[in-house]
Amino acid sequence: MAQKILLADDEMNFGYAMSEFLKMNGYDLMYVNDGKTAFERYHTFRPDLLLFDVNMPEIDGFELATKIRAVDKNIPIIFITSLSDDSSVVNGFEIGCSDYLKKPFGLKELLIRVQKCLMVSTKNNDTFTLGTLNYSPEERSLFQQDGSIITLSFYENKLLQILCQNFNQICKGSELADNIWGDKDIDPKRSLETLASHVRKKLTGTTLLIDNVRGVGYRLRKSD
Repeated sequence: MAQKILLADDEMNFGYAMSEFLKMNGYDLMYVNDGKTAFERYHTFRPDLLLFDVNMPEIDGFELATKIRAVDKNIPIIFITSLSDDSSVVNGFEIGCSDYLKKPFGLKELLIRVQKCLMVSTKNNDTFTLGTLNYSPEERSLFQQDGSIITLSFYENKLLQILCQNFNQICKGSELADNIWGDKDIDPKRSLETLASHVRKKLTGTTLLIDNVRGVGYRLRKSD
């Protein structure tokens, strides 16, 4: 079954171009040209990925993403916008977007960004048992035996999900960074070290360790 993408952009010529291009590449795509309609279609279409322009009538892309994040913490969101100032970019990521594409951009670049987001964030209902915790990537949460919940950030969830899916195997640092942050301008070594440290703290009390295999990558394993 084709993965579903909901695209909202009020620049209709470019919107149709993106729509047809993504359809040609095998995606089931729904295109709308305002934020209010996009919010309505989100509930009925049940997409796997959201592509939102920021400057739209009715509801802008930032407000739209905020409303959706209130009910869905996991679905990947890519902003497509001509707003390239630092404050707009920071605002987009604080809302919880997966990627931020600055116009103008090529359709091939759009396809690559979409593929990377869906590769890591494909929906599933798997629950992993991590010692005294149950981990749900879909809900981006760790559930403790006493009923309390530890919430993971978007990127913490990405890292832990990949490590769980490759349990006891070394995941190359370069591949982890690409899957988690894509083409973002970051220091992959330092960013991975910081992210892994945050996830380790949230796994406190389990029998699991996140190893940093120096010069290679990271591995999730049971403690000896």
